[in-house]
Amino acid sequence: MSDDTRPDVRSLEEAVARAGAVLAESWASTSQALRVSQILDRFVAFAGAGFDVEDAEFVTAEIAAAFVRSNLPDGSDPSVSLLHLRRSALRLLFRSLRESGVAVGDPTLDLVLPPRSPLMTRPLADDEVVLCRGHALWSLSDLRRASAWALAEATCRSVEVAQIRVTDLDLDGHRVWIHGGRTTAPRSGHLTDWGVGQLRRRVETLPADPATRVVYGGSGDVGTGQVSASVAIGDVLTRAGLAGERDVRPASVAAWAGRKIHMESGRIDEVARRLGMSSLDRTARFIAFDWQDASR
Repeated sequence: MSDDTRPDVRSLEEAVARAGAVLAESWASTSQALRVSQILDRFVAFAGAGFDVEDAEFVTAEIAAAFVRSNLPDGSDPSVSLLHLRRSALRLLFRSLRESGVAVGDPTLDLVLPPRSPLMTRPLADDEVVLCRGHALWSLSDLRRASAWALAEATCRSVEVAQIRVTDLDLDGHRVWIHGGRTTAPRSGHLTDWGVGQLRRRVETLPADPATRVVYGGSGDVGTGQVSASVAIGDVLTRAGLAGERDVRPASVAAWAGRKIHMESGRIDEVARRLGMSSLDRTARFIAFDWQDASR
C-alpha cells in the first residue's frame, strides 16, 4: 500500500491522549481512569526507551507482554491484579486506535495471564467493564449485544435479560423492572448512564408495541431466550479477550454490579436484595466478599 493511501498512524503519545479522553467519558471512577492513563504513559516511555518504538503500528506482542510483566520500580514482581490492569489498559489503547481509523491489531490478543481469582465466577473489574462496553458496540445497526450488556450491568442474569420488554424500562428514571428467575426474586434494577444510552437507541429500532422483548425477539420460549442472552454477553467477553479467563462467566457482569452496590452501601443484605438473592452467604460468595470475616 502506498504512503498516500495508507491511514495515518498515530504516535503512541497521541494515541494515549485520545484514549485518556475516552476514559474520562466512559469511566465513573476518575481515580481509576487516572490510574489507567498513568499506566499508558508508562507504556509509551517503556516502548520508547526499551525498544525504540514510538508508533502504534510497530508495537509487537513481545513488547506488549514485556511491559505487562515488567517489574515495579523497586524491582518486585507485579501482582496478578496489576498484570490484568496493564493488559486491559493496552487493549483499551488499541481499541481506541482502531475506532479512530488506524489499522492496528491487538498485541495482547494471545497474552495469557494467571486468573484473577480462584473462584468459578468472579466479579469483573472496572477496567474490564469499560473494555467490554467498547466491544459491546458491535455495529451502528446491531444494538442487541450492547442492550444485553446494559441489562446485565443492572444485575440481570441471562434468563432475566431474555424476559425484559420495552414496558419494563424506565429510561428517564434509570430503572428496569426485572422479573426474576429460578433462583432470583423480582426486583427493580438500576441502569448505568452508559446502559441507558444503549437501551434508548435499541428501543428506537424496535416495534412500537411496549410488549416487545428488548434483547430476544423469538417466539417466547424462555430457555431459548436465555441461551440467546447468554451468547450475546459471551460474545462481548470473547471480543474483549476475557472469555478465556477460567473465572469469567456472563454472570460476572451482575457480580460486578453487586460489588459496586456493596462498596456504596457497605451492607451485604442490601446487595442481596438488589441482586434478588435470598441467601446472604450465597450473595457474599457471588461478589467475592468474605462478610463473616469482615464482621469479626
